Amino acid sequence: MGELPSLRFRPPVRLPGIHVELVPLSPTHRADLTEAGRAPEIWTYFRDRPQYFPGGMEGLIAELLRRQEAGTDLPFTILAGPERRPVGMTRFLGIDRANRSVEIGGTWIPPDLWGSPVNPESKYLLLKYAFEEEKVVRVQIKTDVRNGHSQRAIEKLGAVREGVLRHHIRLPDGHLRDSVLYSILDSEWPAVRSRLEARLSLPWGSRAAPPS
Repeated sequence: MGELPSLRFRPPVRLPGIHVELVPLSPTHRADLTEAGRAPEIWTYFRDRPQYFPGGMEGLIAELLRRQEAGTDLPFTILAGPERRPVGMTRFLGIDRANRSVEIGGTWIPPDLWGSPVNPESKYLLLKYAFEEEKVVRVQIKTDVRNGHSQRAIEKLGAVREGVLRHHIRLPDGHLRDSVLYSILDSEWPAVRSRLEARLSLPWGSRAAPPS
């Protein structure tokens, strides 16, 4: 078997879907993202919050683009609706090129879009790109152990719970967060893909969990 090409995870990457399009994060999205991110409940379990960066959303965008330049993260703006307006963020992080693995996280959208196809289709597009374009062998997702809604949403994807990382992250308020770790392997992706595609084909309307 021939050697696989190196992982890229470099911009520009655009991932179009039915309900959303993921486009490279840009400072030009600042105003729309500031408006979309006003609800405080969005940020309850986040370490990277606009209010902890100079300039708010502008500072958060600058930090994520710095990580992109360093090659550790690949952030996206989530565009949704007929007019494809910026409504949130998601990203690849912890890009491990040597071991062909990556993490998906940092996903946020306003509460009025919780329970919509925006979050699951964003996950679908990221997973599809990671497994089918970059040929990773593993994608992991972490969430705060206190966030039961997020854990149920991740498990609904078909991800496997691996355990809890104790005192994994210190949040800006000083809380030592325990993180629940999940993963999906390349051999599991076809089943996860089928499950997500079936889910995205259903009518939408009921509210669900906040994204993770």
